[in-house]
Amino acid sequence: MFLGFLAATGTLLSWSVGTFAFLRASRKIDPGLLNRARLMLAVCATLILASVTVVAWPWEIVTRTTFQSWLWLGLSGIVGLTIGDLFGFTSLRILGARRQSVIGTLSPAAAAAAALLLLNEHISLIDIAGITITLVGVITATYSSQEKDDVANEGYGSFFWGAVLGVGGAIFQGVGLVLAKKGMMSDSGLAMIAPFHATFVRMTIGFMATYALDVLRRAPHRPLRDAFSDSPSRNAMLLGALSGPVIGVTLSLLAAQQLPAAIAQTIFSLVPFVVMIIARIVYHEPLRLRSVLGAVISVIGVLILVMY
Repeated sequence: MFLGFLAATGTLLSWSVGTFAFLRASRKIDPGLLNRARLMLAVCATLILASVTVVAWPWEIVTRTTFQSWLWLGLSGIVGLTIGDLFGFTSLRILGARRQSVIGTLSPAAAAAAALLLLNEHISLIDIAGITITLVGVITATYSSQEKDDVANEGYGSFFWGAVLGVGGAIFQGVGLVLAKKGMMSDSGLAMIAPFHATFVRMTIGFMATYALDVLRRAPHRPLRDAFSDSPSRNAMLLGALSGPVIGVTLSLLAAQQLPAAIAQTIFSLVPFVVMIIARIVYHEPLRLRSVLGAVISVIGVLILVMY
């Protein structure tokens, strides 16, 4: 149990540090290029982790994956990583870590709604209450004239588009999680692919799909080497990639193994508060009562979703 709490706390800190690392990188590197470079690094890292945990050669990781897993995990990578994380990084660039982390609490609500449609999972009145409370918390924490003025003064984009992209990113990430769950399970409901193996498949398809997305949105071509040209932003991106897909995911799996899922998810949901503390102490951002209250309400909504 102690090892589980230690792993969950490490996950919480790792994801919080990764948020600030990606914030710094997103304000120096185009969010689309940042997402692609980050996914490329994650593909390499998760392939190694999958090979070690599954005890297989890297090429066997690819050939052992069934068509069903490639299909659903690939869709999950496109929805959650290619699109969802692009929205998320763009929102992070505009809104900053504190505001964007609170909006990210909508992801479990989106996952619950998607599970109803894709997995026929039941949504109770308590679940609906949790989703509603989370939404109220997000609006309380972020929707104020002071927050709008602060975002405008930071000069990275409009509050409206930052909020829209943040909500869109949370929705796509939540739906992507449900698609990943479907891809990891057989028709009988049993797990048929290991977590790191599944993560590698998601990351691989998500990485390749970034090129197709650039064509669809007519974005200018940016070589991957451009993401590594500036040392400070490159180091921030590397720290973010290490904190998220490698350390964060590894510790979260260990926590989920050692602790009841509801307790582990409760600890993970505290990311907005750790982000607020770091923003106040390290970056000297003002900590307003409304923001704290909104974050508390949002996390209460998340807890209702995961514990009942």
